[in-house]
Parts: sequence; structure tokens; C-alpha cells
Amino acid sequence: MATKTPDRQQGFDLRGGTTDASAVSGYYDDWAATYEASVKSWNYSAPSDAAARLVPHLSKGDSVLDIGCGTGLFGQAMAGRGAFRLVGLDISDESLRLAKDTGVYAELTEHDLQVLPLPVADDTMDAAASVGVLTYLEDAGAMLRDACRCVRPGGIITFTQRTDRWAALDFGATVEQIAKDGLWTVLEISTPQDYLPGHEDFGQDIKIIHTVCRVV
Repeated sequence: MATKTPDRQQGFDLRGGTTDASAVSGYYDDWAATYEASVKSWNYSAPSDAAARLVPHLSKGDSVLDIGCGTGLFGQAMAGRGAFRLVGLDISDESLRLAKDTGVYAELTEHDLQVLPLPVADDTMDAAASVGVLTYLEDAGAMLRDACRCVRPGGIITFTQRTDRWAALDFGATVEQIAKDGLWTVLEISTPQDYLPGHEDFGQDIKIIHTVCRVV
């Protein structure tokens, strides 16, 4: 049986999402302790799939910014594939506490990802990833543009976007415009991949698209 989650307890619409920072923070603070068990029961593979796409572009010791790191699933997937310096940002204090317990992050900072610029110096990262996060951002394109500032030229940015949001927001046009503005070149836009196939509100209805870009 799937693990009970805060969306069933507090009326939070996980499928619909929200850009209300306080709602997102409170929801994930409440869910943090059982989050990994929940998503495992739903066959959530996006963090490991994103790591598999990113690692071939990296060298040992490279710095990777995990934007919206949560409890650390992407960081753990990266640590299992090589020795990298992982830096995490997230709005949920409880999630960050659990991410710290994994021991894979060199730095962790609590931050609302809708507040830009991100608290990262220019050109200090070799790569950045944002997995399962863009649903909660009012202007995901603005955050991705700022990620280009954080990542050195030649570095890699990878992110996921839900297929329903990709279509509704014409997100392909956002990705293309960032390329036209000379901030990155697009290396991959995947076909739709499973998102939460074991979740009754998602199933095969909503999938995700993985995108990989190289910073110019």
C-alpha cells in the first residue's frame, strides 16, 4: 500500500502544485520524514534518471548545484555514480535536515527558489540540476536563466518538467528562447518519461521531460 502523504491530510493539491512559498515549505516540512518511502512506493525514478544523464558530462570532483534538493535523492544518486562536490538549495528546513544526514552534500542552504538571484556566486558550479521542482516556481524560466549564471561556461544544466506543464506553458519555447539569448545550447530534450506511475493521481496521465543543456 502506498504511504500516506500530506496531500491527503491537509488538502494540498500535489497534482495541481502551487507557487505559494509558505505552502510549499510547510507541505514538505510535514512530509519530509516519510517522503522517500512515499516516492519509492510510487516508483519515482527521476532523480536517478537525471543523475545518469548528467554524470557522463562531469569529471571527478566537479561541483554540482542541486536546486530544490529536498531530502537528497538526487544527491544520493550522484554520490553513487562518482566523487562530486554537491551543493544543495531547498525551501524546506526539515528536508534539508534529512539531506544533511545523508552525508553527501558539502553545503546546504535554505532558500526560496523564487527569490533570485540564487545564493550562489557567478561561474562557481560545473553543473546544476533541478529535479521535480519547476511545478512550484511562478517563473521557471527566470530560475533557469539564473542557473546559467551560477554554472561556468561549458558546464551542464539538467532539469525536469512535467508534460502537462510543458504543454500548458509552451515550455519548449522557453528552453528555445534561453538558447536564442545565448545562455545555453540544448543537448537533449527527452521523450516523455514516467513520473509517478504508482500514484493514483498521476499514473500514466502525467509524465516528465528531461532536458540537458550546456552553458555558453
